[in-house]
Amino acid sequence: MFVIAYAFFVYVVLRLFVPNLGFRKKPLPDKIPDDLLAVIHQIESESKSNLDFLQKAFEFITKTYTGARMKSVTNFWIAFEEPINHKSGFMPCTSQNYLLRLILIKSGRFTEADTKIKVVPFNFFIHQYLKVRIDNKWIDVDPWSAFLGLPFGKRSFLFG
Repeated sequence: MFVIAYAFFVYVVLRLFVPNLGFRKKPLPDKIPDDLLAVIHQIESESKSNLDFLQKAFEFITKTYTGARMKSVTNFWIAFEEPINHKSGFMPCTSQNYLLRLILIKSGRFTEADTKIKVVPFNFFIHQYLKVRIDNKWIDVDPWSAFLGLPFGKRSFLFG
C-alpha cells in the first residue's frame, strides 16, 4: 500500500504542482535576458558542431549550477522560482533541464522535437533528465547528476 501511495504522490501529484516537472514541456519565453543570450552567443562562436554545442552548454550548466540530494528537499522552494533568474548554486534537475533546453533551442541549432524530457520515478523522490537528438541519435543529458560524477552522455537512474 505504501508503494502505491508513494508512486501516486511522486509520479502524479508532484508532476501536477512542481514547475517544469509536468507531463508536458513548459513553453519557452520569447525573450530571454541579455546575459543568457550572451552565453548562447559565446557557446555558438566556440562550437564546431551540434554535439560540441551541446557539450559546451552542458558544461556551462554544470559549472554554474549544482545538484544535491538533500537540498532537493531542504531547498525545495527553488523548484518554484523562475530558472532564468537563478544565477548560480544549487538548482533542481527540472530547472537545470529547462535552462539547458532553453539554451539549445534559442541557439537555433535545435528544435523542441530534438529534446525529450524523461522522468525517473525512483530517484529519491523523482528525477528528470533530457534526451537530445543529434544526427538522428538520442543522447542522455543529465546536468543535475554531474555532482555524482556522471559525465556528459550518462544519466542517473533508480536511487542515483
